Amino acid sequence: MDSTGKVQTVDSSWSLPLPLKEYAMSRVTVYFYSDRWVPIKYCYLEKAILLHHKANLEGKEILLFPANLDPNQFSNSFN
Repeated sequence: MDSTGKVQTVDSSWSLPLPLKEYAMSRVTVYFYSDRWVPIKYCYLEKAILLHHKANLEGKEILLFPANLDPNQFSNSFN
């Protein structure tokens, strides 16, 4: 999505496709990792993707998980 709110399509063989438009309003949890997964924000997927891109530009890493999934239950598999 660009600054005007329009969705942009990028055709690239190395990138993952963005979720379909019907999932844009799905709730997700934004996490960062510091000895454990720490939730920092609950929001809609569309906004979370924008936050992810902004964090990457600032050299930070955040991950998005479905709202009903707690990655701390699986923390050993991510380390």
